[in-house]
Amino acid sequence: MFLTVLLLSFSIEVNAQAGIAVTPGRVYFKLLPGAENTQRIKVTNPTDRELEVGVSFSDWNYNNDGGNNIQEVGTLENSCSDWIQVLPETYFILEPRETRDVEVYMSVPQNADTETAVRTSMIFFTQLNPGQNSGERGPGIQVTVRMGVKVYHTFEQSSTNELNIEDFKRYTNEDNQDLLEIHVKNTGKIWTNGTVNWELFNQDTGKKTKLTEQEFYTLPSDLRYVAQALPEDLEPGNYTASAIVTYGDSDTINIAEKDFTKE
Repeated sequence: MFLTVLLLSFSIEVNAQAGIAVTPGRVYFKLLPGAENTQRIKVTNPTDRELEVGVSFSDWNYNNDGGNNIQEVGTLENSCSDWIQVLPETYFILEPRETRDVEVYMSVPQNADTETAVRTSMIFFTQLNPGQNSGERGPGIQVTVRMGVKVYHTFEQSSTNELNIEDFKRYTNEDNQDLLEIHVKNTGKIWTNGTVNWELFNQDTGKKTKLTEQEFYTLPSDLRYVAQALPEDLEPGNYTASAIVTYGDSDTINIAEKDFTKE
């Protein structure tokens, strides 16, 4: 789920008077040209005041580092923003603690270009009446919250997840951090998420060190960069670094290894 907090004036505190909750954070459609379907999501007002909600759409895809690239509707070639509606309306009011079901309706044009493996859109639910924060420092800021729900579409009714490790390197960045980095490419026709488990093996002592597990998401043809910082207190020696990539519903595993020396 994508969250943006918009600050409308200066302060350092935010209280519970501003908020909106949306679930699920992703909806998926597998539809052929001319087909239509509806997915349901829940929008909740977790505050103790009335909440005005506005609905809008954007295009999106991923940057190489996995961040969200948000663009205006119709900007990206993989956009399906024009295919969806939020029903029954794009403006509504939620009473304190109220939860409401809304429908995401998709209608695929009969003449849709089927060459694009996956299309996407982002639905934003925005708090239109900013919450007023107050505290010991006096009058605070007004805060409005915007939640994003990612929409995915594919023509494929069944498709195999395919990821390849394209590169594995070690380098020092501009902040003088010692990093390992793998490049993972989605070579399939479906969205695919995975995890990277990192392990260091000291060839001199036999000691194994596990690093923090990382999760990543991809769309077809995405090249994802996943970087992991080496421990600052890593002792000198000769090492083998292993990157174990697990992905897909069947937990397919790809493994890459790299030898390096820590001076």
